[in-house]
Amino acid sequence: MKAFRLALALLTVLPLAPKEAGPEDLRRSVAFFPLAGYALGLFLALSAFLPLPRGLLAALQTALLLGLTGFLHLDGLLDLADAALSARPKEERLRILKDPHLGPFAFGVGGVYLLLLWQGLALAQDPLFLLLFPGFARFAILPLLNRLPLLGPGMAASLRGGPWGMALLLALPFPLLFPLPALFTLLAAFLVARLALLRLGGLNGDALGAMIALGEVAALVGYAL
Repeated sequence: MKAFRLALALLTVLPLAPKEAGPEDLRRSVAFFPLAGYALGLFLALSAFLPLPRGLLAALQTALLLGLTGFLHLDGLLDLADAALSARPKEERLRILKDPHLGPFAFGVGGVYLLLLWQGLALAQDPLFLLLFPGFARFAILPLLNRLPLLGPGMAASLRGGPWGMALLLALPFPLLFPLPALFTLLAAFLVARLALLRLGGLNGDALGAMIALGEVAALVGYAL
């Protein structure tokens, strides 16, 4: 139960963090990343029954998804965009990654991301899909986290080596029911990880957040197609 509460605390703003958690608890929490995603998806699925115009409903769901994560994954996407897309030397890109200020790449990528997220949600009002896709997006980062180089100590390093096989079992309903969106999610996570590896040298917490954010958008695009 402690590991599950820790997964919720890491990936949502729900105030469920255990009072004491050690390194092994952090590693074990990755098994419950899909369940943390399902908790977010539950809010989206329930909101699909509101009698609102589809565009307005999608805007509300966008706000729910971003707000319930504390904008954590969006922040990772913006930081990674500024650093990885910069034409500066690698040492300068790594400095930009830690800079809290936003540059032009962050604004551009963030704007396109929000438009795609809103439009994708407007086209995907199947409650079952809305329940499941955030969970699979949070599973999709785990195989890459355990195989690719890391930038150094930090949250990504603390999560590495966790029991992601159990997470796979929990995430399995999504690819069985929605194979194309699942494939798009995995592809998006891989491409973001590849960009971080080529441009920065490895993964960190920002890269993982960007992988989740773009994995969700990719799932929505796959559903729309």
